[in-house]
This record gives sequence, structure tokens and C-alpha cells, in this order.
Amino acid sequence: MALLVLSLPVSFSAVQGKAVWLAYAITQSGGKVGTVLIILITSYAYTIRVEALKHKLLTFLKSVVALSLFIGLWAFINEHLTKPLLKEVRPSHAYLLQQTNLTNKLDSLYTLTQTARAAYFQKLVQQTQQQFTQIDSTVLTHWVNEAGYSFPSGHSFNAFLLATIMAFSLLHATHKKWRIWYWVPYLWATLVAVSRVALGAHHPIDVIVGSAMGFVVAAVFIYFDTTRKLIIHKKH
Repeated sequence: MALLVLSLPVSFSAVQGKAVWLAYAITQSGGKVGTVLIILITSYAYTIRVEALKHKLLTFLKSVVALSLFIGLWAFINEHLTKPLLKEVRPSHAYLLQQTNLTNKLDSLYTLTQTARAAYFQKLVQQTQQQFTQIDSTVLTHWVNEAGYSFPSGHSFNAFLLATIMAFSLLHATHKKWRIWYWVPYLWATLVAVSRVALGAHHPIDVIVGSAMGFVVAAVFIYFDTTRKLIIHKKH
């Protein structure tokens, strides 16, 4: 995955055409709404190994609650502690200011709140539309809305965290027909990470580190029985 991302430099001139919609759909699958859907799918996957209907329902509900709280906690830490501490600028923001000859405002803009920063970029894009005709309007809107810091990538973190937990559930499914698909979650997570760079929202290092963090945190979560039993029905 790292080699694939590193071979894909941020190319703003190419952020247009039909490929944008595909990249945007993939990146959204790793966003808030997409994460909720993946949590539901992952939780359902953990019910595959359970036979009794009562235990299936218990496993599903327990997994949904545990994963939601777990991912929510790490998302909060990443957005409100890690990113503000490292203060890495998004490539999309740097590009917008470079194209409008306002690069000198970059440092001062990152002293504003995320909401105020988003409002600034929205106004900037509206006033200088002619300078960004080569950028798809969907991408521009995404750049404005994604007004937080860049490093590490939250989308990539969530994607690889969920992919690892889902892959574990498939590998431990009752039927072998499910086990052979353990690699699919990782394919999805890799596409999410690549889409973040393709859309200009992150540098390659952002998604590589974010992905690695997600994998490690998920592996630790699964490794310890205390946390693993929060998402799996344990047979007695």
C-alpha cells in the first residue's frame, strides 16, 4: 500500500473528470457516514460464527456499540489532540492560497478555528472561481469542508482499523466460504487511502502513517481478550 500511495503524487491539474466521482465515492466510504455503514457490516460479520439467534443479536449490538465508541474515541484524539499538536498543512489549502497569491496567509489561517478556516476558504473559492476551473466543483467543496489539519489521515486510520477488525471476523467465521474473503476489507481500506491523495486532501505520508496507526490500534484491540470479547460472542 505504501508503495502505491508514494507512486501517486498530488496532482491538482488532474482533479477533474469521471475519475473524481469514483475517488470521491471511495473517500466518502471512509468518512462519517461510510464509517457507520462499515461498522454495521463489520458487526454483522461477527454474527456469522454465532448460531443461536439470541446470541447473534447480542453479538451484533455489542459490536456496534463497542466499535462506535472505540472509533469515536480515536477520532476525537486524532482530530483534537494529534493533528493540532503536529499542525501539518493540507496540500489542498496550500494549493488554494498559492493559486491566489496568498501563501503568506497560510500560517495565520491555521491559528483560526476549523470552522473559521472553512468559512475563509469558502469565500476565497467563491471570489476566485475562474482560477479553479480545472478543479471539479465537488473537489473544491470537499477541500473547503475538510478544513482541519492534514497529518495523520483520519480517513485512512478509520479504514485500516475497521478493515483489520473485519478481516479478523472473516478469518474466524464458521464457514470456510467466508474466510477466503478476509483480504477484501484491506482492498477497500487501501482504496480509501489512495483516494485521499488522489483528491489532494492529504500528502502520501499522511495516509501511510494513518493507515499504519489504524492497523496497529486494531491489532492491539483484537489481541487482548478484555477488548476482543466486546465485539465477539464468547462460547462457554
